[in-house]
Amino acid sequence: MAIQFPPAEAGPSTPLMGRTPAYKLSHSLAGHARSVTALQFSPDGRTLVSAGINDISISPDGLYVATASDDTTTVIHTLYPSSSTTATSGSSTSVPTPLRLLAAHTAPVLAVSFSPKSNLLATGSFDESAIVWDVRRGKALRTIPAHADAIWTVGWDPEGVMVVTGSADGLIRLWDANSGQCLKTLDNDTNSPVSYAAFTPSSFFLLSSTLSSALRVYNIHTGKVLKTLRHAGYVSERHPCPAAVFAAPEPASLSGLGPVLDGNTEAAQHANADGEGTAEKDEDKANDTPMDVDAEVNAEVKVDVRVDVDVDVNGAAVAKREAWVVSGSENGKVVIWELGSRRVIQVLEGTGTEAHQRPVVALAVHPDGRSIATGSLEPEKVIHIWRDVQT
Repeated sequence: MAIQFPPAEAGPSTPLMGRTPAYKLSHSLAGHARSVTALQFSPDGRTLVSAGINDISISPDGLYVATASDDTTTVIHTLYPSSSTTATSGSSTSVPTPLRLLAAHTAPVLAVSFSPKSNLLATGSFDESAIVWDVRRGKALRTIPAHADAIWTVGWDPEGVMVVTGSADGLIRLWDANSGQCLKTLDNDTNSPVSYAAFTPSSFFLLSSTLSSALRVYNIHTGKVLKTLRHAGYVSERHPCPAAVFAAPEPASLSGLGPVLDGNTEAAQHANADGEGTAEKDEDKANDTPMDVDAEVNAEVKVDVRVDVDVDVNGAAVAKREAWVVSGSENGKVVIWELGSRRVIQVLEGTGTEAHQRPVVALAVHPDGRSIATGSLEPEKVIHIWRDVQT
């Protein structure tokens, strides 16, 4: 049975294509002395890394974490440092010893991203350039004068041959990682600063957010916007709010709920701008069921998904699932859309002291999709963990 996305012009009246989520605030994590501005789960879902700096990236092989900082450098650490890779500071605190210090930008580094093979690293800076680095040698392979304003986001296509950059100049550009040639330039109708841009698991589509309270899905070959996501509860006009596209998690009755993140944190995995960090472990392994976003686009700009099953690494058939998009908001809310129908399917907000009162500027989705971590600006210094309790 084939699953079909509605036409690109479909809107809030379009029926939902899958189940609705039921995320609830599970618990909060404290430990930072300042705002939590970057979050990421490890690929196996066992560890959550948090930081009070511009950006972090965990390598897909789960071995390293890279940081982007105002001091113009990018630092690469071992994700799980051993006693031989740590040093003791004057306060008797173990500080991980950096594996690589990458210094070539002339202004704060705002974005960092490992390539799919973990051998390359892309960075974007306030100096308007992007740099592709050789991780093993710690050398800059290519410096790209990419934009006319600060680069707020960088990323890779699933094959690791293209780098995407998004800038305050309102443009998204795709680059050949080897030659540095610009392959495509994408704009938005409001010319608003681009705060986030990333490929979906299909290399044909790109998800972006701008400081116009809108998220867009592009076809990278035609350059056309296929879908625009907006909602009264979603506000992003002054602060870059993070976004992510992920596969709808299986209901607990089908997949087994697995252990819930219990809030126990380990020592910092890397040095942050405020000298702190946290890492949380979850023994639940990542669910690799593929996302239902691969598509073909015809002349009428309709997106048709032709496959509803796939095969996992063991050769077993697995059902594909709907694609959901989640984004933080300046009003402290977290909004989730069903991508196919463009319908908002849940708004995450706590009550009283449990609610984010400030802009949500950090967000991470667990690999199995059943947990979402969020962080916001000061005076809040906590991470909220939201758990899908759908049965």
